Amino acid sequence: MDAKNFISVRGASLNPSAIREIFKYSGDPSFISFAGGYPDPDVFPTAKLKEIMSEALDKYGRQALQYSSTEGVKELRNYLVKFMTEHEGVRNVGEENILITTASQQSLFLIGLVLIDPGDVVLIEAPTYLGALTAFNPFNPEYVSVPTDDEGIIPEKLEEIIADLKAKGKRIKFLYVIPTFQNPAGYTLSLERRKKLVEIAKREDILIVEDDPYSYLVYEGERPPCIKSFDDDDRVIYISTFSKTFVPGFRLGWVVAHKDIVRRIVIAKQGADLCSGAFMQYVTYLYMEKGYFFEHMNKIREIYKVKHAAMMNALEKYMSDIPGVHWSKPKGGFFVWLVLPEHIDSDKLFEKAIERKVVYVKGSAFFVGGQGKNTIRLNFSQPKPEDIDKGIKLLAEVIKESL
Repeated sequence: MDAKNFISVRGASLNPSAIREIFKYSGDPSFISFAGGYPDPDVFPTAKLKEIMSEALDKYGRQALQYSSTEGVKELRNYLVKFMTEHEGVRNVGEENILITTASQQSLFLIGLVLIDPGDVVLIEAPTYLGALTAFNPFNPEYVSVPTDDEGIIPEKLEEIIADLKAKGKRIKFLYVIPTFQNPAGYTLSLERRKKLVEIAKREDILIVEDDPYSYLVYEGERPPCIKSFDDDDRVIYISTFSKTFVPGFRLGWVVAHKDIVRRIVIAKQGADLCSGAFMQYVTYLYMEKGYFFEHMNKIREIYKVKHAAMMNALEKYMSDIPGVHWSKPKGGFFVWLVLPEHIDSDKLFEKAIERKVVYVKGSAFFVGGQGKNTIRLNFSQPKPEDIDKGIKLLAEVIKESL
């Protein structure tokens, strides 16, 4: 049998994730990996989880081990209503506005399924999150990249692009943005620009999909308010996840949006997986309700703050003397964006780095249209501080040799 004869056009068009494909290296302990966006497993709250899992079984055993509603466990959804109101400043949010998903990756896929018609324009940052492109690609959007700088997406450029697209008769569906400690570049959208994006979206009648996995992982300064908190027209679709701040193995995220959009996503989720796991939802609810989440944040921020400093110090120590090399200076999150001289191809450099037992993600994966060949995404959340120093030194040597 030739299986290729049975694969759909859409199935044949799917491409593997550039990040998942390099895990064969990053999973090897002999390598120093700056590739994945994994939390440090040493921060997982295993002792608290033993306690709470037992309590979840005692309190909710019959429900927790059964199928749940597609929308999610009622207790967790009601908690998130309170959480979004009190901690995120989101107004007029109710249970009908919240859906529990199998992490934010499912949120992105279902949003694409529900919102994108073939040929719709999806506005993205340049660079943007690779996983979002993977989620949206099957629905055949037309991506249009909006330029960014150290404060994130540039509103004036966004307005120019929207005007040009509308003049051409294009249908713009939404702007996808990661405003806080962006993946991959690490920058944070300024407060003024957050407000401006909402103004533009309202005036131009487009949606904003706000992806917010990292905002509680702040190491310098204050955590900025989410874009959704400035939304008085219910046109911002907010998504987040427990993967970076709690445990990724639970695979839990959530969506906050207009109730009619949530309803459509719920119907789409029914066809995808019926529901997310109820037991993990009850465990997460108890963990949040007991106040353990914010205790945990204080602990893991201190751990990641040390790694963040190790990355910043190593880059300054080993790369500040390399002509044409510069990098982002994030105040939180997991990632640093390294920019090389334009004539250096990080795709080709990757093989030389592998020989030195150092792994990174090629920056070109985070663009559409072949850009970013001279860029690299570096992760500092997983490697130990001493390995960060050693790995950046080795990478600097590879870059210098290429010059």
